[in-house]
Amino acid sequence: MSPTSLMAVAVCEPPSDRVRSLAHLGSAVEVDHNVPVIRYFRSGKEMMRMADVYYEEHNYENAFILYSKFITIFVEKLPKHPQYKQSRPEDIKETKRKVKQAFPRAEDTKAKLKQKFEKEFRIWEERETQRLLEEEKLRKEQEKWDEQRRRKHEEEEEERRQLQEAKERSLREEQQRELEEQRRAILEEQQRAQQREEEEKRALAASAAAAAAAAAAAQAAGGAIPSATPPSIPPPSYDAVKAGGYSVYKPAEDYITPKPTASPVPPAVDRSLKVDRSTKPSNLLSSVPSSKNRYGMRDLFVPVDTVERFLSIANLNTAKNLETCGILAGKLSHDAFTITHIVVPKQTSTSDSCTAVNEGEIFDVMDKKDLITLGWIHTHPTQTAFMSSIDLHTHCPYQVMMAEAIAIVCAPAHNQTGYFSLTPDYGVNFISNCKEAGFHPHPSQPTIYEEGQHVKIASNVSIQMIDMR
Repeated sequence: MSPTSLMAVAVCEPPSDRVRSLAHLGSAVEVDHNVPVIRYFRSGKEMMRMADVYYEEHNYENAFILYSKFITIFVEKLPKHPQYKQSRPEDIKETKRKVKQAFPRAEDTKAKLKQKFEKEFRIWEERETQRLLEEEKLRKEQEKWDEQRRRKHEEEEEERRQLQEAKERSLREEQQRELEEQRRAILEEQQRAQQREEEEKRALAASAAAAAAAAAAAQAAGGAIPSATPPSIPPPSYDAVKAGGYSVYKPAEDYITPKPTASPVPPAVDRSLKVDRSTKPSNLLSSVPSSKNRYGMRDLFVPVDTVERFLSIANLNTAKNLETCGILAGKLSHDAFTITHIVVPKQTSTSDSCTAVNEGEIFDVMDKKDLITLGWIHTHPTQTAFMSSIDLHTHCPYQVMMAEAIAIVCAPAHNQTGYFSLTPDYGVNFISNCKEAGFHPHPSQPTIYEEGQHVKIASNVSIQMIDMR
Protein backbone atom coordinates (compact mmCIF):
# COMPACT_ATOMS: atom_id res chain seq x y z
CA MET A 1 0.00 0.00 0.00
CA SER A 2 0.97 3.63 -0.09
CA PRO A 3 3.50 4.69 2.59
CA THR A 4 2.31 5.17 6.13
CA SER A 5 4.16 8.40 6.63
CA LEU A 6 2.65 10.50 9.39
CA MET A 7 1.24 13.97 9.20
CA ALA A 8 3.24 16.61 11.00
CA VAL A 9 0.61 17.15 13.68
CA ALA A 10 1.50 19.79 16.22
CA VAL A 11 1.63 18.44 19.75
CA CYS A 12 -0.08 21.61 20.93
CA GLU A 13 -3.32 20.46 19.30
CA PRO A 14 -5.90 18.80 21.54
CA PRO A 15 -5.44 14.99 21.70
CA SER A 16 -8.83 14.34 20.10
CA ASP A 17 -7.88 16.49 17.09
CA ARG A 18 -4.63 14.59 16.64
CA VAL A 19 -6.44 11.24 16.67
CA ARG A 20 -8.98 12.62 14.18
CA SER A 21 -6.17 13.74 11.87
CA LEU A 22 -4.64 10.25 11.87
CA ALA A 23 -8.03 8.67 11.21
CA HIS A 24 -8.50 11.01 8.25
CA LEU A 25 -5.09 10.01 6.90
CA GLY A 26 -6.02 6.35 7.23
CA SER A 27 -9.28 6.79 5.34
CA ALA A 28 -7.70 8.81 2.52
CA VAL A 29 -7.04 5.77 0.30
CA GLU A 30 -8.38 4.81 -3.12
CA VAL A 31 -8.69 1.49 -4.93
CA ASP A 32 -7.21 1.34 -8.44
CA HIS A 33 -9.59 -0.66 -10.62
CA ASN A 34 -6.72 -1.40 -13.02
CA VAL A 35 -5.04 -3.49 -10.31
CA PRO A 36 -6.36 -7.08 -10.10
CA VAL A 37 -8.57 -7.57 -7.05
CA ILE A 38 -6.53 -10.59 -5.96
CA ARG A 39 -3.58 -8.27 -5.31
CA TYR A 40 -5.71 -6.27 -2.87
CA PHE A 41 -6.61 -9.43 -0.98
CA ARG A 42 -2.92 -10.28 -0.85
CA SER A 43 -2.02 -6.72 0.16
CA GLY A 44 -4.65 -6.76 2.90
CA LYS A 45 -2.91 -9.64 4.64
CA GLU A 46 0.42 -7.83 4.46
CA MET A 47 -1.18 -4.63 5.72
CA MET A 48 -2.52 -6.35 8.83
CA ARG A 49 0.87 -8.02 9.33
CA MET A 50 2.63 -4.65 9.15
CA ALA A 51 0.08 -3.01 11.46
CA ASP A 52 0.69 -5.74 14.04
CA VAL A 53 4.46 -5.16 13.79
CA TYR A 54 4.00 -1.44 14.38
CA TYR A 55 1.69 -2.18 17.33
CA GLU A 56 4.24 -4.52 18.95
CA GLU A 57 6.93 -1.87 18.50
CA HIS A 58 4.64 0.70 20.19
CA ASN A 59 4.52 2.70 16.97
CA TYR A 60 0.84 3.35 17.51
CA GLU A 61 0.51 6.14 14.95
CA ASN A 62 1.47 3.93 11.98
CA ALA A 63 -0.41 0.96 13.42
CA PHE A 64 -3.62 3.01 13.70
CA ILE A 65 -3.22 4.36 10.15
CA LEU A 66 -2.82 0.85 8.70
CA TYR A 67 -5.75 -0.59 10.66
CA SER A 68 -7.87 2.34 9.46
CA LYS A 69 -6.74 1.85 5.85
CA PHE A 70 -7.51 -1.86 6.01
CA ILE A 71 -11.04 -1.18 7.25
CA THR A 72 -11.61 1.57 4.68
CA ILE A 73 -10.41 -0.56 1.75
CA PHE A 74 -12.19 -3.81 2.55
CA VAL A 75 -15.40 -2.39 4.01
CA GLU A 76 -15.98 0.66 1.80
CA LYS A 77 -13.78 0.65 -1.31
CA LEU A 78 -12.94 -2.85 -2.58
CA PRO A 79 -16.56 -4.13 -2.87
CA LYS A 80 -16.94 -1.54 -5.68
CA HIS A 81 -14.07 -3.08 -7.68
CA PRO A 82 -15.34 -4.55 -11.00
CA GLN A 83 -13.71 -7.92 -10.24
CA TYR A 84 -14.88 -8.16 -6.64
CA LYS A 85 -17.94 -10.32 -7.39
CA GLN A 86 -15.73 -12.79 -9.27
CA SER A 87 -13.37 -13.12 -6.31
CA ARG A 88 -12.77 -16.48 -4.70
CA PRO A 89 -15.22 -17.03 -1.83
CA GLU A 90 -12.39 -18.11 0.47
CA ASP A 91 -10.62 -14.76 -0.14
CA ILE A 92 -13.75 -12.79 0.75
CA LYS A 93 -14.36 -14.96 3.81
CA GLU A 94 -10.78 -14.57 5.03
CA THR A 95 -10.94 -10.81 4.51
CA LYS A 96 -14.18 -10.49 6.49
CA ARG A 97 -12.56 -12.43 9.33
CA LYS A 98 -9.62 -10.03 9.36
CA VAL A 99 -11.96 -7.02 9.24
CA LYS A 100 -13.56 -8.28 12.46
CA GLN A 101 -10.07 -8.42 13.97
CA ALA A 102 -9.14 -4.97 12.66
CA PHE A 103 -11.99 -3.07 14.36
CA PRO A 104 -11.10 -3.91 18.00
CA ARG A 105 -7.39 -3.52 17.27
CA ALA A 106 -8.02 -0.10 15.78
CA GLU A 107 -10.07 0.92 18.83
CA ASP A 108 -7.41 -0.38 21.21
CA THR A 109 -4.71 1.48 19.29
CA LYS A 110 -6.87 4.60 19.28
CA ALA A 111 -7.18 4.45 23.08
CA LYS A 112 -3.41 4.09 23.46
CA LEU A 113 -2.87 6.98 21.08
CA LYS A 114 -5.27 9.18 23.01
CA GLN A 115 -3.47 8.33 26.26
CA LYS A 116 -0.10 9.05 24.63
CA PHE A 117 -1.29 12.33 23.11
CA GLU A 118 -2.80 13.46 26.42
CA LYS A 119 0.52 12.86 28.15
CA GLU A 120 2.37 14.76 25.43
CA PHE A 121 -0.19 17.56 25.64
CA ARG A 122 0.31 17.87 29.41
CA ILE A 123 4.08 17.98 28.93
CA TRP A 124 3.62 20.61 26.23
CA GLU A 125 1.38 22.69 28.50
CA GLU A 126 3.95 22.54 31.31
CA ARG A 127 6.76 23.51 28.97
CA GLU A 128 4.65 26.21 27.38
CA THR A 129 3.84 27.64 30.81
CA GLN A 130 7.52 27.57 31.71
CA ARG A 131 8.38 29.17 28.38
CA LEU A 132 5.89 31.97 28.94
CA LEU A 133 7.25 32.53 32.45
CA GLU A 134 10.78 32.69 31.06
CA GLU A 135 9.66 35.10 28.36
CA GLU A 136 7.92 37.29 30.96
CA LYS A 137 11.04 37.23 33.10
CA LEU A 138 13.18 38.18 30.13
CA ARG A 139 10.70 40.90 29.20
CA LYS A 140 10.87 42.43 32.67
CA GLU A 141 14.65 42.21 32.69
CA GLN A 142 14.63 43.89 29.31
CA GLU A 143 12.39 46.67 30.60
CA LYS A 144 14.61 47.09 33.66
CA TRP A 145 17.70 47.24 31.49
CA ASP A 146 16.05 49.73 29.14
CA GLU A 147 15.03 51.90 32.10
CA GLN A 148 18.56 51.85 33.48
CA ARG A 149 19.96 52.82 30.11
CA ARG A 150 17.35 55.57 29.77
CA ARG A 151 18.20 56.99 33.18
CA LYS A 152 21.91 56.79 32.47
CA HIS A 153 21.36 58.56 29.19
CA GLU A 154 19.35 61.31 30.90
CA GLU A 155 22.04 61.72 33.58
CA GLU A 156 24.73 61.96 30.92
CA GLU A 157 22.66 64.51 29.02
CA GLU A 158 22.14 66.57 32.19
CA GLU A 159 25.85 66.42 32.98
CA ARG A 160 26.71 67.55 29.47
CA ARG A 161 24.17 70.37 29.72
CA GLN A 162 25.59 71.59 33.04
CA LEU A 163 29.14 71.46 31.71
CA GLN A 164 28.10 73.46 28.67
CA GLU A 165 26.33 76.07 30.80
CA ALA A 166 29.42 76.36 33.04
CA LYS A 167 31.62 76.90 29.98
CA GLU A 168 29.29 79.57 28.62
CA ARG A 169 29.07 81.30 32.02
CA SER A 170 32.86 81.31 32.36
CA LEU A 171 33.18 82.74 28.86
CA ARG A 172 30.70 85.53 29.62
CA GLU A 173 32.52 86.40 32.87
CA GLU A 174 35.86 86.51 31.06
CA GLN A 175 34.43 88.81 28.41
CA GLN A 176 32.93 91.04 31.10
CA ARG A 177 36.31 91.31 32.88
CA GLU A 178 37.98 92.29 29.63
CA LEU A 179 35.37 95.02 29.06
CA GLU A 180 35.82 96.38 32.58
CA GLU A 181 39.59 96.51 32.14
CA GLN A 182 39.15 98.36 28.86
CA ARG A 183 36.81 100.90 30.53
CA ARG A 184 39.26 101.47 33.41
CA ALA A 185 42.16 101.98 31.01
CA ILE A 186 40.20 104.55 28.99
CA LEU A 187 39.06 106.46 32.10
CA GLU A 188 42.57 106.54 33.50
CA GLU A 189 43.94 107.89 30.22
CA GLN A 190 41.22 110.55 30.08
CA GLN A 191 42.06 111.61 33.63
CA ARG A 192 45.78 111.86 32.78
CA ALA A 193 45.04 113.93 29.67
CA GLN A 194 42.80 116.27 31.70
CA GLN A 195 45.54 116.71 34.31
CA ARG A 196 48.12 117.56 31.62
CA GLU A 197 45.73 120.08 30.10
CA GLU A 198 45.15 121.78 33.46
CA GLU A 199 48.89 121.83 34.16
CA GLU A 200 49.53 123.44 30.77
CA LYS A 201 46.83 126.05 31.44
CA ARG A 202 48.39 126.89 34.81
CA ALA A 203 51.84 127.14 33.20
CA LEU A 204 50.49 129.54 30.54
CA ALA A 205 48.77 131.65 33.16
CA ALA A 206 51.94 131.85 35.22
CA SER A 207 53.97 132.82 32.15
CA ALA A 208 51.48 135.51 31.22
CA ALA A 209 51.52 136.92 34.75
CA ALA A 210 55.31 137.02 34.74
CA ALA A 211 55.37 138.85 31.42
CA ALA A 212 52.84 141.40 32.61
CA ALA A 213 54.83 142.01 35.75
CA ALA A 214 57.99 142.55 33.73
CA ALA A 215 56.25 145.04 31.46
CA ALA A 216 54.85 146.95 34.33
CA ALA A 217 58.27 147.17 35.93
CA ALA A 218 59.82 148.44 32.74
CA GLN A 219 57.17 151.08 32.29
CA ALA A 220 57.63 152.15 35.77
CA ALA A 221 61.28 152.62 35.07
CA GLY A 222 60.35 155.16 32.38
CA GLY A 223 61.09 153.30 29.27
CA ALA A 224 58.56 152.04 26.91
CA ILE A 225 59.13 148.47 26.14
CA PRO A 226 57.28 146.87 23.32
CA SER A 227 54.76 144.42 24.52
CA ALA A 228 55.51 140.84 23.85
CA THR A 229 52.85 138.29 23.04
CA PRO A 230 53.30 135.12 24.94
CA PRO A 231 53.62 132.00 22.84
CA SER A 232 50.40 130.22 22.28
CA ILE A 233 50.50 126.56 23.23
CA PRO A 234 47.44 124.78 22.06
CA PRO A 235 45.88 122.21 24.39
CA PRO A 236 46.41 118.61 23.50
CA SER A 237 43.79 117.30 21.14
CA TYR A 238 41.88 114.01 21.59
CA ASP A 239 43.56 112.65 18.48
CA ALA A 240 46.92 113.30 20.07
CA VAL A 241 45.91 111.17 22.97
CA LYS A 242 44.87 108.47 20.55
CA ALA A 243 48.15 108.79 18.69
CA GLY A 244 49.93 108.29 21.98
CA GLY A 245 48.90 104.63 21.89
CA TYR A 246 45.73 104.70 23.98
CA SER A 247 42.55 102.93 22.92
CA VAL A 248 39.49 105.00 22.17
CA TYR A 249 36.71 104.41 24.63
CA LYS A 250 33.68 102.74 23.35
CA PRO A 251 30.47 102.22 25.26
CA ALA A 252 29.62 98.74 26.53
CA GLU A 253 26.78 98.52 24.04
CA ASP A 254 29.30 98.24 21.20
CA TYR A 255 30.56 94.93 22.60
CA ILE A 256 28.47 91.95 21.67
CA THR A 257 28.62 88.92 23.87
CA PRO A 258 29.62 85.90 21.75
CA LYS A 259 26.83 83.39 21.16
CA PRO A 260 27.29 80.11 22.95
CA THR A 261 28.38 77.25 20.72
CA ALA A 262 25.86 74.52 19.95
CA SER A 263 25.83 71.60 22.32
CA PRO A 264 27.46 68.48 20.83
CA VAL A 265 24.98 65.87 19.65
CA PRO A 266 25.20 62.88 21.98
CA PRO A 267 26.04 59.58 20.28
CA ALA A 268 23.14 57.31 19.35
CA VAL A 269 22.44 54.73 21.99
CA ASP A 270 21.61 51.19 20.82
CA ARG A 271 18.44 50.29 22.70
CA SER A 272 18.16 46.83 21.21
CA LEU A 273 18.95 43.91 23.42
CA LYS A 274 19.14 40.45 21.92
CA VAL A 275 17.45 37.81 24.04
CA ASP A 276 18.56 34.19 23.90
CA ARG A 277 15.57 32.07 22.75
CA SER A 278 17.49 28.84 22.50
CA THR A 279 15.69 27.47 25.55
CA LYS A 280 12.33 27.77 23.87
CA PRO A 281 10.94 24.23 23.63
CA SER A 282 10.29 22.87 20.22
CA ASN A 283 7.08 21.08 19.34
CA LEU A 284 6.93 17.42 20.43
CA LEU A 285 6.43 15.55 17.13
CA SER A 286 5.69 11.90 16.37
CA SER A 287 8.12 9.32 17.72
CA VAL A 288 8.33 7.78 14.25
CA PRO A 289 11.88 8.19 12.80
CA SER A 290 11.81 10.60 9.87
CA SER A 291 13.13 9.24 6.58
CA LYS A 292 16.05 11.04 5.02
CA ASN A 293 15.46 10.06 1.38
CA ARG A 294 14.00 12.33 -1.24
CA TYR A 295 10.38 11.14 -1.16
CA GLY A 296 10.07 10.47 2.57
CA MET A 297 9.84 6.69 2.05
CA ARG A 298 10.88 4.08 4.54
CA ASP A 299 14.34 2.62 3.94
CA LEU A 300 14.58 -0.65 2.01
CA PHE A 301 17.63 -2.80 2.80
CA VAL A 302 18.85 -5.23 0.11
CA PRO A 303 21.33 -7.97 1.15
CA VAL A 304 24.66 -7.59 -0.58
CA ASP A 305 24.53 -11.14 -2.04
CA THR A 306 21.04 -10.75 -3.58
CA VAL A 307 22.11 -10.29 -7.21
CA GLU A 308 24.86 -12.92 -7.08
CA ARG A 309 22.52 -15.58 -5.64
CA PHE A 310 19.75 -14.77 -8.11
CA LEU A 311 22.06 -14.83 -11.15
CA SER A 312 23.32 -18.20 -9.97
CA ILE A 313 19.90 -19.86 -10.18
CA ALA A 314 19.07 -17.93 -13.39
CA ASN A 315 22.27 -19.06 -15.10
CA LEU A 316 20.65 -21.81 -17.21
CA ASN A 317 17.99 -19.45 -18.59
CA THR A 318 20.57 -16.74 -19.17
CA ALA A 319 22.66 -19.13 -21.25
CA LYS A 320 19.56 -19.76 -23.40
CA ASN A 321 18.87 -16.01 -23.72
CA LEU A 322 15.72 -16.35 -21.56
CA GLU A 323 14.69 -14.00 -18.79
CA THR A 324 14.20 -15.17 -15.20
CA CYS A 325 12.06 -13.42 -12.59
CA GLY A 326 11.45 -13.68 -8.86
CA ILE A 327 9.47 -11.99 -6.09
CA LEU A 328 11.31 -9.88 -3.49
CA ALA A 329 9.91 -10.55 -0.03
CA GLY A 330 10.94 -9.50 3.44
CA LYS A 331 10.13 -8.09 6.84
CA LEU A 332 9.24 -4.80 8.50
CA SER A 333 11.14 -3.74 11.61
CA HIS A 334 11.47 -0.32 13.25
CA ASP A 335 9.85 1.44 10.32
CA ALA A 336 12.27 0.01 7.73
CA PHE A 337 12.04 -2.94 5.32
CA THR A 338 14.62 -5.66 4.75
CA ILE A 339 14.47 -8.07 1.80
CA THR A 340 15.07 -11.53 3.23
CA HIS A 341 13.81 -13.90 0.49
CA ILE A 342 13.59 -14.25 -3.28
CA VAL A 343 10.66 -16.45 -4.26
CA VAL A 344 11.22 -17.85 -7.77
CA PRO A 345 7.79 -18.98 -9.05
CA LYS A 346 6.85 -21.19 -11.94
CA GLN A 347 7.12 -18.97 -15.01
CA THR A 348 7.13 -18.61 -18.76
CA SER A 349 10.06 -16.78 -20.34
CA THR A 350 11.24 -15.23 -23.60
CA SER A 351 14.34 -13.22 -24.45
CA ASP A 352 12.62 -9.99 -23.40
CA SER A 353 9.80 -10.96 -21.02
CA CYS A 354 9.00 -13.18 -18.07
CA THR A 355 5.59 -13.98 -16.54
CA ALA A 356 4.88 -15.77 -13.25
CA VAL A 357 2.12 -18.37 -13.23
CA ASN A 358 -0.13 -19.54 -10.40
CA GLU A 359 0.34 -16.54 -8.11
CA GLY A 360 -1.77 -18.24 -5.47
CA GLU A 361 1.06 -20.67 -4.71
CA ILE A 362 3.46 -17.75 -4.28
CA PHE A 363 1.20 -16.08 -1.75
CA ASP A 364 0.70 -19.30 0.19
CA VAL A 365 4.46 -19.73 0.57
CA MET A 366 4.89 -16.12 1.64
CA ASP A 367 2.02 -16.31 4.14
CA LYS A 368 3.58 -19.31 5.85
CA LYS A 369 6.75 -17.30 6.44
CA ASP A 370 4.92 -14.04 7.27
CA LEU A 371 6.66 -12.27 4.39
CA ILE A 372 5.76 -8.93 2.83
CA THR A 373 5.96 -8.30 -0.93
CA LEU A 374 8.67 -5.70 -1.59
CA GLY A 375 8.98 -5.86 -5.39
CA TRP A 376 10.48 -8.15 -7.99
CA ILE A 377 13.76 -9.06 -9.69
CA HIS A 378 14.47 -10.19 -13.25
CA THR A 379 17.30 -10.61 -15.75
CA HIS A 380 18.12 -9.02 -19.09
CA PRO A 381 20.31 -11.77 -20.59
CA THR A 382 21.82 -9.67 -23.38
CA GLN A 383 20.53 -6.13 -22.84
CA THR A 384 21.59 -3.42 -20.41
CA ALA A 385 19.91 -2.69 -17.07
CA PHE A 386 16.82 -0.59 -17.80
CA MET A 387 13.03 -0.77 -17.54
CA SER A 388 11.16 -1.58 -20.75
CA SER A 389 7.54 -0.55 -21.20
CA ILE A 390 6.47 -4.11 -20.28
CA ASP A 391 8.70 -3.98 -17.19
CA LEU A 392 7.12 -0.69 -16.12
CA HIS A 393 3.58 -2.07 -16.45
CA THR A 394 4.60 -5.24 -14.60
CA HIS A 395 6.13 -3.22 -11.78
CA CYS A 396 3.36 -0.63 -11.39
CA PRO A 397 0.94 -2.81 -9.31
CA TYR A 398 3.76 -3.63 -6.89
CA GLN A 399 4.35 0.07 -6.23
CA VAL A 400 0.64 0.88 -6.09
CA MET A 401 0.36 -1.67 -3.30
CA MET A 402 3.63 -0.68 -1.58
CA ALA A 403 5.27 2.65 -2.36
CA GLU A 404 8.69 1.29 -1.36
CA ALA A 405 8.50 -1.68 -3.79
CA ILE A 406 11.41 -1.85 -6.25
CA ALA A 407 12.37 -3.64 -9.46
CA ILE A 408 15.90 -5.07 -9.57
CA VAL A 409 17.15 -5.51 -13.14
CA CYS A 410 20.25 -7.69 -13.64
CA ALA A 411 22.23 -7.40 -16.90
CA PRO A 412 25.04 -9.99 -16.59
CA ALA A 413 26.31 -9.48 -20.15
CA HIS A 414 27.09 -5.85 -19.29
CA ASN A 415 27.86 -6.38 -15.60
CA GLN A 416 25.08 -3.93 -14.67
CA THR A 417 22.42 -3.92 -11.95
CA GLY A 418 19.63 -1.38 -11.52
CA TYR A 419 17.47 -0.82 -8.42
CA PHE A 420 14.53 0.99 -9.98
CA SER A 421 11.21 2.48 -8.88
CA LEU A 422 8.57 4.62 -10.53
CA THR A 423 8.72 8.28 -9.58
CA PRO A 424 6.00 8.76 -6.93
CA ASP A 425 5.13 12.25 -8.13
CA TYR A 426 4.60 11.26 -11.79
CA GLY A 427 5.56 7.75 -12.90
CA VAL A 428 3.09 5.75 -10.78
CA ASN A 429 0.08 7.74 -11.94
CA PHE A 430 1.24 7.84 -15.57
CA ILE A 431 1.77 4.08 -15.91
CA SER A 432 -1.45 3.34 -13.97
CA ASN A 433 -3.40 5.30 -16.56
CA CYS A 434 -1.50 4.03 -19.62
CA LYS A 435 -3.76 1.63 -21.57
CA GLU A 436 -1.15 0.50 -24.10
CA ALA A 437 -0.10 -3.17 -24.13
CA GLY A 438 3.09 -4.90 -25.25
CA PHE A 439 6.18 -2.91 -26.12
CA HIS A 440 5.32 0.74 -26.73
CA PRO A 441 7.08 4.10 -26.31
CA HIS A 442 6.74 6.35 -23.27
CA PRO A 443 7.80 10.01 -23.12
CA SER A 444 11.26 10.60 -21.65
CA GLN A 445 10.14 13.69 -19.73
CA PRO A 446 9.02 14.04 -17.03
CA THR A 447 11.00 11.16 -15.55
CA ILE A 448 8.90 7.99 -15.24
CA TYR A 449 11.36 5.82 -13.31
CA GLU A 450 14.71 6.23 -11.58
CA GLU A 451 17.15 4.58 -9.20
CA GLY A 452 15.39 4.01 -5.87
CA GLN A 453 16.28 6.83 -3.49
CA HIS A 454 15.41 4.72 -0.45
CA VAL A 455 17.41 1.58 -1.36
CA LYS A 456 20.38 0.65 0.83
CA ILE A 457 22.74 -2.31 0.40
CA ALA A 458 23.11 -4.30 3.64
CA SER A 459 26.17 -6.43 4.36
CA ASN A 460 24.92 -7.84 7.67
CA VAL A 461 22.15 -10.03 6.19
CA SER A 462 22.04 -12.77 3.53
CA ILE A 463 19.33 -13.53 1.01
CA GLN A 464 17.40 -16.80 1.12
CA MET A 465 16.18 -18.43 -2.08
CA ILE A 466 12.83 -20.25 -2.50
CA ASP A 467 12.78 -21.87 -5.96
CA MET A 468 9.28 -23.15 -6.82
CA ARG A 469 10.02 -24.19 -10.42
